[in-house]
Amino acid sequence: MNRSILSAALLLALAPAPLLAAPKAPAAAVAPAPAWRSAWGNAPIAPQAVARPGEARAFTDVTVRQVMRLNAGGEAVRLRLSNELNERPLAVGAITLARAGADGKILGAPIAVTVGGKAEFTIPPGAPVLSDPVILPVKAMDYVSAAVFYVGTQAPAGHRVRLFVAPPGNHVAKDAIPGEEALKGPGLISGVEVRGQGEAPVLVAIGDSITEGSGSTPNADKGWPEQLAARLAARGQGWSVVNMGVGGGRLLREVSGPSALSRFDRDVLSVAGVKAVVVLEGINDIGRAVQPGFTADVVGPEDLIAGYRQLIARAHARGVKVYGGVIPPFEGAAYYHDKGEATRQAVNAWIRTGGEFDGVIDFDGAVRDAAKPGRIREGLHNGDHLHPNDAGYELMAQAADKALFPGK
Repeated sequence: MNRSILSAALLLALAPAPLLAAPKAPAAAVAPAPAWRSAWGNAPIAPQAVARPGEARAFTDVTVRQVMRLNAGGEAVRLRLSNELNERPLAVGAITLARAGADGKILGAPIAVTVGGKAEFTIPPGAPVLSDPVILPVKAMDYVSAAVFYVGTQAPAGHRVRLFVAPPGNHVAKDAIPGEEALKGPGLISGVEVRGQGEAPVLVAIGDSITEGSGSTPNADKGWPEQLAARLAARGQGWSVVNMGVGGGRLLREVSGPSALSRFDRDVLSVAGVKAVVVLEGINDIGRAVQPGFTADVVGPEDLIAGYRQLIARAHARGVKVYGGVIPPFEGAAYYHDKGEATRQAVNAWIRTGGEFDGVIDFDGAVRDAAKPGRIREGLHNGDHLHPNDAGYELMAQAADKALFPGK
């Protein structure tokens, strides 16, 4: 297909849908019903028994704050609280929501959050809950802080994020909490939705640690999905970007968490307002086969292609477009092997030319060394030859922007 025609087709496919024109008299104009869409999210991860240094795994009668940057605005906010990967109920004594700065500090008076009208509640095992709406006007790139008071000892099954852990007691109503300690730990909040007028589409990024943002400056929103979101917000593009990357994740099998195949419905198709998904997954399937304990997990190109086809079919059944991310280089990484490189090249050739994805994002071309195409260019990775740094992720965000919104 002619490249200009393809670019035009992709632009039309991903451009935010315009509001319908108001009907002519005598019918009265009717405003679109307010709609919920995701402004931030991450993928739940099963709780670990042992905490790493500087991390927490469980909380006892303590207040814990989680800070999130929103990638879309609205007139009201609601929280998705995840207990989906836990086998025990989780007791919450209170939650509040407030605006925050990029440094995590609370800005303004916290607002009480309820579930079913109750400030104190228990989340059943294996389930999420949505909070009641909170009237809190926000815009894209705003930060919010959710303060949670845990009753008794609780071990959330949440994504490992930066948390602010207070001294014992219920401090959720305070706009400044002395003695907070910044730790990594499981966040109870797995999604933030905002309510606004009309259709406002959401793009979900699913993948491994490269999508999650490993290698970028910590707590600075410098992963490629976050940098893409900032680019779109700066020009009022209207799309929200939700990062569902999981470090160590694989397409076909479990490692650090559920495989992309097993978590796709929960982490992508259930996201409020999702219209498109970018899939960048497979390098761990390829590389881990040479590591101890994973030798039985050898995959060939046909295995990964079969997995991609499953995701494409499931997304299309829900009217969601799927964009294939071309897998970046990994020569020099700890689990590099020549057979794996051959598999990567074969899979990338299929992604680029197979015609089964709705579009292609050339993340490989964005960061590879032109003189050594099996490697990430020096200055664009964090030293491990696998994970980009801030500059590398910026080029990946540019590549995604150009492929998804040509001409912008």
